[in-house]
Amino acid sequence: MVVESTTPYRWAFLALALLVAGLLVYVWCHVTTLAQGERISNLMDERTALIRTQDLLRAEVTGLERSGRIRGIATLELNMRFPDEQPNNLYLELEDRPATAR
Repeated sequence: MVVESTTPYRWAFLALALLVAGLLVYVWCHVTTLAQGERISNLMDERTALIRTQDLLRAEVTGLERSGRIRGIATLELNMRFPDEQPNNLYLELEDRPATAR
């Protein structure tokens, strides 16, 4: 008879243990989901900042590629200049040819 009187307590203890285990699993899943959401939010903020930096760098590259700026650096800092005479390696048509032959 002693066995029959302890059986309901065992079932109650088992049910309580399963309830606590289920609650622990639920809390763990919830905390993990919140951490992933925070990580996603941080990554989206970082992505936005990187896109903004990329746009600024593209604008800076466009400014640095201006032909006037490059010409100024070439003449002032590198002492380069445009040639005075025509290059001799270009094919130039003769002026005395008829216009139809061109």
